[in-house]
Amino acid sequence: MAEDRLLRHLCEPAPNVDAFLAKVMMISAKKRMKSCLTCAFLVFFTFLFSACANKELIRTSVPLPYNGPVSVDVLKKAIGFGDIKTIKALADVRVLRQGEPAGSFSGVFGYQAPASLKTSFFGPFGLTVMEMLVTDDMIQVYLPQKNTVYEKRSPGISFTSVVNGRFIYTIDEEDDFYSLFAFAQEDTTAGPVMKYIFDRTCLLNRRIVIYTDGKEALRIDFDGFNGKAPEKARLTISNGTVMEIALHEAEYNTDIPEEYFEALEQGDRNILPFQDLLEHFGLQGRLDDGRP
Repeated sequence: MAEDRLLRHLCEPAPNVDAFLAKVMMISAKKRMKSCLTCAFLVFFTFLFSACANKELIRTSVPLPYNGPVSVDVLKKAIGFGDIKTIKALADVRVLRQGEPAGSFSGVFGYQAPASLKTSFFGPFGLTVMEMLVTDDMIQVYLPQKNTVYEKRSPGISFTSVVNGRFIYTIDEEDDFYSLFAFAQEDTTAGPVMKYIFDRTCLLNRRIVIYTDGKEALRIDFDGFNGKAPEKARLTISNGTVMEIALHEAEYNTDIPEEYFEALEQGDRNILPFQDLLEHFGLQGRLDDGRP
């Protein structure tokens, strides 16, 4: 398969975040001179990391225990990365299919509070092989080899959708964890849309589960916490595909241009429904009207 061939030829991670992005910036600048297409995602390759930019490197710390009352509002505030405004890091990814190794690759991870996340994965010479953008307004996955963008506008599901008024919530206790369930307002009998799991000690957001038609479609487990921010994640898709992600050389609360998270312009790219990509991974559900 095309994606398998890509995985076998992806490069090793660069030794430094800024040096790696500077290299990618120069390569992308040359490509842009040869093309009349304009693309918002090219901002990614032209990050201007100034030497005087404000950087905050958070050392590994132990989160403080939470001793207060637990309510829906308390758990909603515990979702995500706490009070961190931005994250920039190298990312190593390992893919498993039915428990067997299927490839590994490297890239860059970017996050901006409250709901913008972007990951880019690179092959030899810093060329992009895939980009994924998640915001409140859309989800996009770009595969340059196919010149194709899979997208969904106003998906209703995002990292902060549970706090934006789309859902009603219930709390449950499961062993050593609290669970926050989110139900679509128009149909609470269809089962939860999402579930967030927190440990009892520090209210760390340990897991997010997305459901399709009452069945678990996607599970994201977080580990390797640096304060409130996890530096390891494991994505488990219902078809047996697993992605293990580890962040390295993470920089927190670094200035990131807002344009970095802008949507990709269509140009001459093939624009396909995000549903087509979901079906490729065996996820048949919908992302309409606040449901996955």
